[in-house]
Amino acid sequence: MEKGKLIEFRLHGERRLAIAERPDGKKNWVVVEANGQSHSIPPKQISYEVAGESYKSSEIPKFLQEVETYIDPSSIELAWELLVEEAETVNPEEMALLLFSEQTPAQCYAAYILLSDDKLYFKQKGDRYEPRPIAQVGEIKHQQEVQKQKQQELGNFLLRVRNRLAGEEVEWQPSDYNRLDVIEKLATYGEEASNRTQAMDTLAVLELPETPEAAFKLLMDLGIWSEHENLFLRRSQIPKHFSTKVLEVAQSCLQSPQPDPDTNRLDLTHLKVYTIDDESTKEIDDGLSIEFLEDNQQKIWVHIADPTRLLTPGDELDLDARRRTTTLYLPTGIIPMFPSELATGPMSLIQGQI
Repeated sequence: MEKGKLIEFRLHGERRLAIAERPDGKKNWVVVEANGQSHSIPPKQISYEVAGESYKSSEIPKFLQEVETYIDPSSIELAWELLVEEAETVNPEEMALLLFSEQTPAQCYAAYILLSDDKLYFKQKGDRYEPRPIAQVGEIKHQQEVQKQKQQELGNFLLRVRNRLAGEEVEWQPSDYNRLDVIEKLATYGEEASNRTQAMDTLAVLELPETPEAAFKLLMDLGIWSEHENLFLRRSQIPKHFSTKVLEVAQSCLQSPQPDPDTNRLDLTHLKVYTIDDESTKEIDDGLSIEFLEDNQQKIWVHIADPTRLLTPGDELDLDARRRTTTLYLPTGIIPMFPSELATGPMSLIQGQI
């Protein structure tokens, strides 16, 4: 390399132009930027050498201004379309000739910038660039669109969170629920939470502490959790809601119940049944009644609700009930074993109904 050579080097990943000033030791060169700042760099840090005449550092801004007139990212796609069929590789000088029909220093450097910045149409092989296959370009475009959509969804989610924290009503979107779910998992499981990093990143963007306690408070401030949210229940992984499929089977049981296979059942709706429940109880599982017979005889009946009457072994409703095992009665509410329309309907002892 000679004194006055215009070179490009990278400093902390940033593209810089400078003039070679003098050797520095056995390998390094002292280079000077347009602002007069000097650097001692090894040859491997030099990413491009501008061909042609010697330059002065004061000429760098004018050179960059000329280069800028040739920077059109859309032109790289046109070049790719011309080269991809033959899979021809090019260097910056050949690309300049293809794009601009000339090879001035500014045009060659502009072609180099277009090629080195491109991550879609070309891949570098040594000092040359190879057009990517059509299928690969299509796949990269798809990935870029997916990533762009994710970024848009994240931005919109953060906007809704901030608006909700400011007291505004918001409508959560389907894409929000996964992000809210990972925050819930961090608040529930702490260090053992899956996708903990994603939740902590969201808290960091919101300028909140990256802790389970902060996640809990955020969910409370958003109105998603209550102040007394039952974390022990959440850790038990017992679902508070029923799946769509279970609800569909429940509706089918209500609308089209199967014939009762037990022919020994008796209609005892004429008896007055007593239960040990308060008036607010909706799920009545058992009760007692007394029947007065002849000869001053009395018969005591024990009435027990039979949910299996409406179950088909192995269907979604049956399997879900097996997983739940029982109805949970908690200070914060009830988590039923069966959907409420069944549990408080035909599966319950209701006066006057069979």
